[in-house]
Amino acid sequence: MNFPLLSATAAIAAFLATGALADPIKASDPQSVLGYFKEIGAPATLTEDSVGDPLIEIQYYGTTFAVFFYGCDDNKNCNSLQLYAGYTAENEISAEDLNSWNADQRYGRVYQDSDGRKKLEYDIYTGNAGVSSDDFDEMFDIWTELVKSFEDQLS
Repeated sequence: MNFPLLSATAAIAAFLATGALADPIKASDPQSVLGYFKEIGAPATLTEDSVGDPLIEIQYYGTTFAVFFYGCDDNKNCNSLQLYAGYTAENEISAEDLNSWNADQRYGRVYQDSDGRKKLEYDIYTGNAGVSSDDFDEMFDIWTELVKSFEDQLS
C-alpha cells in the first residue's frame, strides 16, 4: 500500500469528520445563532428589529440582552452580530467611571445616551464562513465577563 496516499487520505477524512461535528455559527444563518443559545440553555427568541433584520432576545443569568444582526442585504445574508445590553437611567455610574471602564476593556464598549440609559455592546464579525462553535463560545464568555464587570460598576 502507498503510505503517502494512505496518510493523505486519513488526514482528509479526519479534517472532514472534525468539520462535520459542529456547523459554524453565522450571522447569515440566524437559526445557527439561536441554536447556540438554546444549546447552552439560555431562553432565546428570534424576532425582527425595527428595520426587519433578525434580532435574538435572550435571558441569561438574570440579564436580558439582544443579538442584533448587521451587514444584512435586504434583511438576509448578514455578516456580523452585535451583543447588546441596555440599562436604565436609574443604574448610576459617573462619566468618569464609565470612561475608566471603557479604557480598561479590549472588546466591549459602553456609552450613555441622552436619556441617561447605558448601552453595552460587543461586535462579532462572522463573515460568510462563520465561526466555529468553540470560538463563538469563547466570544460569548468574553461577553458574559463584560456584562458582569459593567454591572459590578453600576450602583
